[in-house]
Amino acid sequence: MCNFVGKEFKKFSKMNPFPTTTYLGSNFFCDREEETHRITNNLKNQINTALFSYRRLGKTSLIHHVFEQFKTEKEVLCIYLDIFGTENFESFLNELATAIYNNVPKQRSLATKIIEGIQKLRPTISFDELSGTPNISFNITDFEQQQKTLAQLFHFIDKQKLTVFIAIDEFQQILEYPEKNTDAILRTQLQKLKTTNFVFLGSHQKMMNELFNSAKRPFFGSCENMQLNRIEKEKYVDFIVETFDSFKQKIDLETANYIYNWCLGHTFYVQFFCNKLFALGKKSITIKEAKSIAYEILKQSEANFYQFKNLMSQQQWRTLVAIAKEEKLYHPNSSSFLQKNNLGAASSVKRAIEALEEKEMIFYNASVEKPYYEVYNKFLMRWIQHK
Repeated sequence: MCNFVGKEFKKFSKMNPFPTTTYLGSNFFCDREEETHRITNNLKNQINTALFSYRRLGKTSLIHHVFEQFKTEKEVLCIYLDIFGTENFESFLNELATAIYNNVPKQRSLATKIIEGIQKLRPTISFDELSGTPNISFNITDFEQQQKTLAQLFHFIDKQKLTVFIAIDEFQQILEYPEKNTDAILRTQLQKLKTTNFVFLGSHQKMMNELFNSAKRPFFGSCENMQLNRIEKEKYVDFIVETFDSFKQKIDLETANYIYNWCLGHTFYVQFFCNKLFALGKKSITIKEAKSIAYEILKQSEANFYQFKNLMSQQQWRTLVAIAKEEKLYHPNSSSFLQKNNLGAASSVKRAIEALEEKEMIFYNASVEKPYYEVYNKFLMRWIQHK
């Protein structure tokens, strides 16, 4: 829950307390107590975790919140990297080395040793033109040499007098690499590590299931699987009310409930909505202001939504509209659903659904007792319903 008092309030009073793109600390973080405890406990007890979550539900903020728990422990090194933009094993290796290089606190005496150790592997060190952040590139084209360099990198980190926690975001990306045995290579290296443990995060449910739950894959049985779900309504509503109150803005329970329901409790969309609402700077916020923000969000996004429509076939768009109206579609092949929405043959709808899943316009929530399809973008869903 939110807890701003005294100097802390003055420190953050000029900030918007509803971040949408980054983790700003525990004061801005809602709940996830059970998930935080579970991952933290796994790391402390040398258990790797595979965290499943569809996009924008807060998995990245959660792992940063977990790492926050170790901030004061000098003998713990926490490393986070996002490999969504990597295309092959070489780019993965470069991303990992860069993350290690940039996450070692420079004030530690061990930092120099680790940095020098990476430099002994003879990388090219460049600097981002905008941020000035160092980037590590090994420029190795030979696949066997890339594997040896990865092994050296892991071995060097693991032999330091440190406990190392590495979180790899969008881990399912390794299935897209041209090197089809990347998971086998990584699994072999991970088995050799004694002081290094991992959290593997992924937003593509099918691919993550393939990696960690298929008996044919090297990572099968190697991690504790964990599914990230929506934050409970009561906890999120209380957080919204208390956060606004801490910044001298009053919002009633009815309005906070409206926000949660309108965004279907999806973390990013709730945060974005509250961010916009907070930016109004009003001392008292009612359902009227909330509905005005809802309309503004849809109006500002309309051009993008029309682009989505133009990139789809007519059948795909009509199927997407039908799913948006349902909000949760349990039986896509039922005659009642097909007839009500004039969608034609079940086979055509099946192909449209497969295409929409591939484009990540919809997703299949299989982590509940009764699985269902829903539109990924909650604002797009509300815009379709509004139109």
